[in-house]
Amino acid sequence: MNAGVVSGLRGADGTASHATALRAMFDSVVIISPFVWQDMLQTTDEIALEMARCLPVVLIEPPPRWNMGSEQFRGRRLLANLFGARTHSPQDGLTVFHGYSLPGGRYAPVREWNRRRNAAAIRSLLRQLGFGRPLLWHSFPYGTEELMDAVRPKRFVYHCLDYTDQEEEAALVRRADVVFAVSDVLVRRHRALNPHTFLLPNGVNLKMFSAEAALGRPRPPDLPTAGRLIGYIGKIVCYLDIELLLKVARSFPRDYLILIGPVMTNETAPRKAQADAWRTLASLPNVRALGFRPPSQLAPYIHAFDACVIANLPHRFNMERDPLKFYQYLAMGKPVVTTPVSAAQCHRGLCYLADSADSFMDGVARALGEADAVGSEALRRARMTVARQHSWESLVAGACRIVLERGAREDPTCVASRPA
Repeated sequence: MNAGVVSGLRGADGTASHATALRAMFDSVVIISPFVWQDMLQTTDEIALEMARCLPVVLIEPPPRWNMGSEQFRGRRLLANLFGARTHSPQDGLTVFHGYSLPGGRYAPVREWNRRRNAAAIRSLLRQLGFGRPLLWHSFPYGTEELMDAVRPKRFVYHCLDYTDQEEEAALVRRADVVFAVSDVLVRRHRALNPHTFLLPNGVNLKMFSAEAALGRPRPPDLPTAGRLIGYIGKIVCYLDIELLLKVARSFPRDYLILIGPVMTNETAPRKAQADAWRTLASLPNVRALGFRPPSQLAPYIHAFDACVIANLPHRFNMERDPLKFYQYLAMGKPVVTTPVSAAQCHRGLCYLADSADSFMDGVARALGEADAVGSEALRRARMTVARQHSWESLVAGACRIVLERGAREDPTCVASRPA
């Protein structure tokens, strides 16, 4: 990892924890999330779960979308938006806030009404919960200034999860006490606006993705019972190089390509050549498109794979993000064949990094043959070690240390300025 990367809060004695210092500085954490709370458990959801082990957390979902063509459209959410409760608690210490959203958000007066009403509701919720010294963790740079003003944070963290060209993001970066970004490219970009910018890559839920736990679970019945398996988990979207996956399936006709994830039908659906490639790919006899599976069910599938793939198109969005699946594959000890992504650049010795279709095919062949190669067990353990370093527990602890140290410099009397 490059300089500036977040590291875990582990002292010389191996103990974790600035939890006491966090509680001394803050009484709560408010997370403005780009994701709807659901079974998928995205980055901000995992951070919320970790933070909730130390402080009460309020996670603010993005407002519901009325546009049926949007990936974010959920009919049930709209009904709850009109008639349901404003909050629910998935676990102790975590409150999820469901914002208001009237139809017609493309009109400025309606957008303004929605923002003001949500800001007032957040202000009321925090007052009701008795939170007056929150840490604000912000990852959704789209019309949220009023929400920030409603939170009135003691410290403000901006966490950049992927590329956006929103002018609002630059203002947030400048305003933040600390900026985290998931890739080196994004760190360099934001450090030009805020010197307190650090690399905070994505992580893995080790309770969910555990090679040891997967050993005790049955093989999924919808997998082929014979032959080697090349696996991909993730959405089938416009950023996925489906033509490359088609070449994989044709290049290894005696092996199976297993695809686990929903096929998107909205603005992120595969387009043109990629859409044509998907129709062909799904019809091949050695391809199994299994659709969506909850993250809690994925470990036995990955455990059964002989090789795992990440096949991204060379798009700016892909180059600047940090795919969760990379760490999930590593946690299971699996060989990974990948197009260039930030995580792969950092861990070249643990994966097969391919910058062309031919080198990708070569990587798949080497990954499939790895089980019989000398040193394969050492590689498997090295991958799992890196995954442990990328546990959400370790990453969030390291991020909190940076936030505390920043606060300590501004207020030398605070607890974080003294050794734990």
